[in-house]
Amino acid sequence: MTFSEVLNMVRDTAIAVNPTGTFIHGRNSDAANAQDLPYPRIHLYPFTQDREPNDDYKRTSTLLFAFVKADSGEQDSEERETIISDMDTLVNLFIEQIKTDYENDVEFTQIRTEPQYQILEGVSGYSLQMVIKTQVGC
Repeated sequence: MTFSEVLNMVRDTAIAVNPTGTFIHGRNSDAANAQDLPYPRIHLYPFTQDREPNDDYKRTSTLLFAFVKADSGEQDSEERETIISDMDTLVNLFIEQIKTDYENDVEFTQIRTEPQYQILEGVSGYSLQMVIKTQVGC
């Protein structure tokens, strides 16, 4: 998959599992500039694509995401745990949706998740890292 094809795959999946939230692609500053957009947010950071030296059609992409909700820092730990739990559920929905929709196009070689506390200007949630192998159409 080309850069655009990977981005569209991720965007389509994010919209499918989070239709009332926001999808953002870019740096932390891009997320900070989107403060008026609704939560929850799925943020895809800029990603790399490694190419096979002898086969330019094969690509390995390392994707890093943040799944977040607003966290003012003033709530108790139970409320923060609820935010993180909700985002863990959203991460799981995202993983299942993308694996189902793209099972014939993508090989998922690594999936890693981690809770995040008070990141990106007052949000908490979950991070997701995926390593995927794809092929560019000939």
